[in-house]
Amino acid sequence: MQYADAQQAAGLAMALGWVLVAVVLCARQAGLVTLGPALHHGLRLPGPVLWGSGAAVALYAAQSVVVDAVEDAPNRVTVLDRPVLDWMVAHRSPGLTAAMEAVSRWGGTNGTLLLAGAAVVVLLVARRAADAAAVAVATAGVAVLVPLFKDVYGRSRPPVATRLAVEPDASLPSGHALGALVIVGIVAVVLVPALRAAWLRVAVVAAAAAVVLTISLSRLYLGVHWATDVLTSWTLGGAWLAAVVTAWWWAAVRTPRRPAAPGRPAARTRSPQG
Repeated sequence: MQYADAQQAAGLAMALGWVLVAVVLCARQAGLVTLGPALHHGLRLPGPVLWGSGAAVALYAAQSVVVDAVEDAPNRVTVLDRPVLDWMVAHRSPGLTAAMEAVSRWGGTNGTLLLAGAAVVVLLVARRAADAAAVAVATAGVAVLVPLFKDVYGRSRPPVATRLAVEPDASLPSGHALGALVIVGIVAVVLVPALRAAWLRVAVVAAAAAVVLTISLSRLYLGVHWATDVLTSWTLGGAWLAAVVTAWWWAAVRTPRRPAAPGRPAARTRSPQG
């Protein structure tokens, strides 16, 4: 493991910086502090942007803590790595193995890219360019984050004897888990506001969570990742997803309304809240 200590320091600095900004904004909102004109206008962030950026920073900081714990193993964070692997190996069966291999195959790079590509095309046809851009940016981030952090960390995979798949690259993070969280997550995020029925929204969110969980568990079952690999993938991927969703919401609310044609009411700009 490389650069874990430096990343943990960076994550802590980002978290402290966000807390400082949040305290100043809340104090200004309560009238406890008065800022100059430049800062007064420069520090006007809507609540969703503040809390969305906070979620991104918190998840990144959590990821840096897990990675540092992996570097300093054994400890309370990594203590479950070996027991989880042993439990998965002990509960294998031919039928379950075939199912998990199929999940892992379709939940890998090809499957998630196919989902992202299809979502972008459908959204463009529906003239939802901002939503299509959010899916494209989130997907591009996955393509950068996974190989970058694999090279930075260089963590070894579980023993070859426990693996049911051939994986030549580094173990952390799990590309399957991170890619599923980000891509399935962003597709669900842009889809939910278009659904009017509350039960459909709940169903989409539940289905997305189930897909991400199943794909992640398939990597543990096949013995190609440690449990902390998946945990790191969820926190790192969650940080990126939170950043993209926050930017998507901010862009949507700042988009000016189109001027109305003569004799017609002004067209409303669709917001992420639907």
